[in-house]
Amino acid sequence: MTAVRVLAYEGVDELDLFGALAPLDKGARCTQHDNGLEVALVAPGPDVTTSGGTRLTGIASLDALADCDVLVVPGGRGAEAAAASERLRTAVRDTAARGAELFAVCTGVLLVAAAGVRAGRLAVHADKHQLLRTVAPGVREADIGRGLVRDPALVSIGGLADRGLKGTDIAFEVLRRHAPGCVGCVARRMEVVPPAL
Repeated sequence: MTAVRVLAYEGVDELDLFGALAPLDKGARCTQHDNGLEVALVAPGPDVTTSGGTRLTGIASLDALADCDVLVVPGGRGAEAAAASERLRTAVRDTAARGAELFAVCTGVLLVAAAGVRAGRLAVHADKHQLLRTVAPGVREADIGRGLVRDPALVSIGGLADRGLKGTDIAFEVLRRHAPGCVGCVARRMEVVPPAL
């Protein structure tokens, strides 16, 4: 069983969050393949308000990260505040230290970088390069990439104006690694084209 957790926090972007959560959830429920995925939304409290004002309730606590194999960190207007939260930084740092794979969508990389998880290259929204370097001073401009960036410590996506949803793209990256038989099934159900490898 692969435990996949998607992190929500105050001000998380709905598109980043549900763009990742929807395909992952569909992959977990794909009956054509025995994929062994278990997907859950986690947050620092039982409810959060997204950047667009949607209230999400009944969310699993950060305790659900204890058995996490994959952590997806979406971006959003609240990413900078999330990166300043010692509780969230510690949760991400401890999850990575236990060996979980980390995936960040756009400004979700702010929290991962602030937690001290070091990647050779990171991807973030084109307008957020300076903010990333402020939150994580060790990050150089040369370390910031575009599109989907695969690094051993972190897979991140950002800086894409010509692609689909970044959250969906990162979800398909998770599915390719942990439930490859479900990629085609999920893509057909959602009527989307997964990003090229």
